[in-house]
Amino acid sequence: MFLNLVKFTIMEYINLGKTNMKISKLCLGGMSFGNSEWMADRENSIKIIKKAIDYGINYIDTANIYSSGKSEEITGEAIDGHDDIIISTKGAGKMDEFNSGFSRKNLIKALNGSLKRLKRDHVDIYFLHTFFDDVDINDVAKTYNKFIMDGTVYYPGLSNIAGYQLAEFYTAMNMRYNIKPEIVQNHYNVVYREDERDVIPFCSKKGITYSPFSPIAAGFLSGKYKRGENNESVRTKSYPVMKKRYFKDYDYDVLNKIMDVSIDSGTKPSQVALAYIIKKGFIPVIGVNKIEYLEDDINALDVKLTNENIKTIDSAYKPHEIIQGTAGY
Repeated sequence: MFLNLVKFTIMEYINLGKTNMKISKLCLGGMSFGNSEWMADRENSIKIIKKAIDYGINYIDTANIYSSGKSEEITGEAIDGHDDIIISTKGAGKMDEFNSGFSRKNLIKALNGSLKRLKRDHVDIYFLHTFFDDVDINDVAKTYNKFIMDGTVYYPGLSNIAGYQLAEFYTAMNMRYNIKPEIVQNHYNVVYREDERDVIPFCSKKGITYSPFSPIAAGFLSGKYKRGENNESVRTKSYPVMKKRYFKDYDYDVLNKIMDVSIDSGTKPSQVALAYIIKKGFIPVIGVNKIEYLEDDINALDVKLTNENIKTIDSAYKPHEIIQGTAGY
């Protein structure tokens, strides 16, 4: 029998990076809000956001490229009047051929567009949605400094970034402007742990919050996808990179370990996968398109994995090819 303890769950909060700004141990992701077949529509998205706030989630993440700005519009409408909600959005992703890139002009234009859609005069966290080696780090750092001095961005964040890029960006920002990224949002879950090589140790050393997206591997860790079957779904069709990242035999070996722990603890596989992230001190970005999925994720806060559980799950992992998110490029 699966847990159904939402009404008893008490949300916990931690500091963002080395700041005193408190964020909830779950971040509600906005990629699921929009008009694609697998997403929640505007009405249901607003219900999800409001319910998440009721459950104590105070941190919501979105991006300008999510449904071409629709996610930001929905989020802005849902949080109107909730000035205490921590909002992050992202820039530098590819909206179209004329609205993309890392130039100062584009980042300023992108941020202004996001603020308009979110109905806010600032965002708490502004991420670079991805990063490439030919980007002028010093120019981007200077632009971030302008945002912070203007009060339109409180703290910088980086997403889809490699370890050496993170180190370069941290150094450029810190040495020139005495600011630094306070949060990194990268791809990480029990079947994709490549950031343990360099990104996570760097974040730990520098006091940067690590916030993984795809904590249940776009639904792979729900247990609904079976080894040896076709496993085609609306999600895999609309998100083809999912099959590149997961569905290997050794991914199913990890999933089997998750299923074993799930059965032993009377919880759902997706809850065990989230509890694994939380146990490591990370802030998972949860993407839900139904209220019941939100409730499942809230319940994961009550799943207390032991060190032995973690070792059992980790034992089946095999290294993966690194596939860095490109934010539409």
